Amino acid sequence: MPTHLYFDFDGTLVNSLEAAFNAFQRVGPTFGCAPLSRDQLERLRGLHAREVVRALGVPLHRLPQLAARMRRTMRGELMETPPVEGIAEVLDVLQRRGLALGILSSNARESVTAYVRRHRLPGLADIVGETGVFGKAAALRRQVRRLGLESRDLVYVGDELRDLEAARAARARFAAVAWGYTPMEHLAAAAPDFRCERPQDLLFVASRSPSARDVCAARP
Repeated sequence: MPTHLYFDFDGTLVNSLEAAFNAFQRVGPTFGCAPLSRDQLERLRGLHAREVVRALGVPLHRLPQLAARMRRTMRGELMETPPVEGIAEVLDVLQRRGLALGILSSNARESVTAYVRRHRLPGLADIVGETGVFGKAAALRRQVRRLGLESRDLVYVGDELRDLEAARAARARFAAVAWGYTPMEHLAAAAPDFRCERPQDLLFVASRSPSARDVCAARP
């Protein structure tokens, strides 16, 4: 069974899509991007983050600046956005079962910590921030080394294809969630270790042996 569960933040613990959309409408034009329509946003949700960057026409060398501006702009709205329904209760059960819980996010650690405290999300003792948009694999590998784990002892929980790729590159396992940015059909096509249709399915993930692969979501 896994001993550590680390969570992505945006889309996984908090429904941040609306805050991100609103922030892009304000920040995007300053980077030469046209405002997005709702239909365009839905089409982008099925793409990998690199494809989204290309579709928006953002030069890669300006991506860190855009990401930083987006985070600053959406911070106020994000702090007022409630966590994913049911996630706090699941976190509480996981910590009582003895799982070590944490967050690994490209967001600023200070902002994530403030959100966790404000919304009283239990058990998330270790918060790693500012990984960079495409730097999560290296951050996961550092965590595995720092904690003295075998890679398969750690499950990374996320909602994007780049999260899945980061876990795979770090040889950790990956639990894909259906309530975030990327639709589950696209995540499932990439063969995650676990598919979670609702937060309660994370309890099933935490009970599985390291040999489990591509496990369907638990059913009531």
